[in-house]
Amino acid sequence: MWKKKIYIKNSQQAFKLNRTKIDLYFDCKRCFFLDQKYGIKRPHGTPLALNNKVVQKLKSELDVCRKEKKTHPQVLERNLNFFPINNHNLDEWKNPFKGIKYHHKETNFLLNGSIDDIWINNITKKNHCLIIKSTTKSKPLSYDEIWSGYWRQLSFYSYLLGKNSIEMSKTGIIVFINTLEEEKNFSKNFSFKLNIFEKILDFEWIEPTVKKIFQLLNEEHIPNRSNYCKYCNYYFNIKDKVNE
Repeated sequence: MWKKKIYIKNSQQAFKLNRTKIDLYFDCKRCFFLDQKYGIKRPHGTPLALNNKVVQKLKSELDVCRKEKKTHPQVLERNLNFFPINNHNLDEWKNPFKGIKYHHKETNFLLNGSIDDIWINNITKKNHCLIIKSTTKSKPLSYDEIWSGYWRQLSFYSYLLGKNSIEMSKTGIIVFINTLEEEKNFSKNFSFKLNIFEKILDFEWIEPTVKKIFQLLNEEHIPNRSNYCKYCNYYFNIKDKVNE
């Protein structure tokens, strides 16, 4: 039976810290601490099977573009000169069970994340990390609607790529696949439009955050609950009722 690896203080073996757990740290330090030190995970949410299928479809189309060294048609429609790069490590870096890694010697963390793709700008010759998401909106998305954590993910991935000797642009790309109904009849087809967002990434948070996580995991006491964490609030509300 698979057993979760937990953080052990002063262990000589590097501890794997992936991008999703860093997101968990930002969301709730208590949940993060319980997960990483005691193996107590949050309950799983409902998998977004249709969204994942749509994203995988685009990834397959991008792989075709990669082989043919061309820009995806919907990217070309927007007068953008990006096309997917070729790299012998790319399949491993995109694999959710492997991903791209960097050993952070100061903390002995093995930082890890699985990227969606890397695009190169055919004019500037700069590499850009991107993530792909799926949504359903009747109107075009705006920058204000994008969760800030997505940009944080991109900066972390670009950081890992840079540590693996890939020269990266400071600009990241988010591709939203917007699913639109062509007919009101449920049985009719859907159309898919790409919304492409670019932004200069913030890398300043990464090193300080990794060090703060290291300090937290080496503490003995469990952090206080967050007032914004629905999991902590649910647990403590139930506990208070039982104690009554």
